[in-house]
Amino acid sequence: MTSPLDMHASRPSPATHRRGAVVAAVAAVTAIVLTACAAQPAPEGTSAASAATPAEIPATPVGEQARWVLDEINGDEQTPVAEIEARFDGAALAQLPPADLQEVFAQMQAAAPWTPVAYDGTDSEARVTIESAQVTYDMSLSVTADEHIDMLFFGQPQPERTPAASWDELDEQITSAPFVAGLQVREVGGPVLHESGDVSAGPIGSIVKLWVLGAVVDAVAAGSISWDDRLTIDAQVRSLPSGELQDRPDGATVTVREAAEKMIAISDNTATDALIRSVGRDAVEAAMVATGHSDPGLNTPLLATREMFWLLFGDDDLRTLWAGASGDAAARRALLERIPAGVPDVSRFASAQPGWREGIDWFASPDDLVAAHDALQERARTEAGAPVRDILSANPGVQFGDGWDYVAFKGGSSVGVLAGSWYLEREDGPPIVITVLARADDAASVAQPSVAFGWAQDAAALVAAP
Repeated sequence: MTSPLDMHASRPSPATHRRGAVVAAVAAVTAIVLTACAAQPAPEGTSAASAATPAEIPATPVGEQARWVLDEINGDEQTPVAEIEARFDGAALAQLPPADLQEVFAQMQAAAPWTPVAYDGTDSEARVTIESAQVTYDMSLSVTADEHIDMLFFGQPQPERTPAASWDELDEQITSAPFVAGLQVREVGGPVLHESGDVSAGPIGSIVKLWVLGAVVDAVAAGSISWDDRLTIDAQVRSLPSGELQDRPDGATVTVREAAEKMIAISDNTATDALIRSVGRDAVEAAMVATGHSDPGLNTPLLATREMFWLLFGDDDLRTLWAGASGDAAARRALLERIPAGVPDVSRFASAQPGWREGIDWFASPDDLVAAHDALQERARTEAGAPVRDILSANPGVQFGDGWDYVAFKGGSSVGVLAGSWYLEREDGPPIVITVLARADDAASVAQPSVAFGWAQDAAALVAAP
């Protein structure tokens, strides 16, 4: 999950997919949380700004806003509130007031001058690596349709990694990681091709949305909903980002198909909760059972994303009571009835502690995810499931080499959690599923998806190698 759901402690990591959109590699990370970063020593291997070659920032909507941010953090005066209000989306400013943004910019000015040394993005989202004499950061930002900033994030840059050239090298990288990690490569309907690290059931973040999609297809097949039905956005389903639908006003509607597309491609949390309300919480729980989840009780009652946020960032009593009710589905269902409409104050995200040890997440093993992918592909061959293959392949998360003709993906993250699962097809062999699961008590240690998701790329290359 990034916002906080599908957001990482360091920064969102956009990846370009075939539709030309930039989405987060754990699936979409447009967040309205802005994190101030005090100057620190530059990470090992980074250069001082004085030696950096400036990168070109394009004249796109997000590029123009990136230029403005750079001008402000390179300035020596406080950014006027009126200018912040003119530049930022109102929903973002409702979560973090202009005065707090002034403080963010002031802290960055203390390490100025900043030089942009790398740029990656589309018209609406970008990542700019910026350097000063003291420190290097990745500045990620996105803009709304009317070109206002709705996400700005300063975080440590992606670490360099050397692709594993053998299974032994891959095993070494996984087992020596500073967090608990596991990787599985399995043929669909066949044997495990490779496993490394801890492949037991663990937190999966937004990968749970695979089962939500499965429940939607089942409801379409049963005739209780259609892909063209319209879902209403209101305070009961409006969640935190990632996503876009949270910005729509009460009473706005979206089709089931559009919600499903956004739920998978950009991990839209509001779309997810609207779909869960439409089909029913019990239908998603039943989908887990039907696909052969090894321990569906881990996810009973099924959390909506908004409920997840309240447990992580809301009233501490809710979190304590949820943890204390482990194994008691009835008590946890009763607890969910106490969660108010709306969303919690995301200003608590910066100090939030991982909740996966307390059961605040969704849980599955790699084998459970193989079964979920297989079930969705089976449904895709039915009339009701006709849109499924396009929905699942809209965002591959990362790019794979030649030979893979189709990639379905869902990623997820939360505080201290990072996960990704890919279904890949090729002409000269059976489809495979690659799953990477990572978790840690120190949220920052799993903040960079490029490392863990790079293992999936390496595994695919090793499978495809002659």
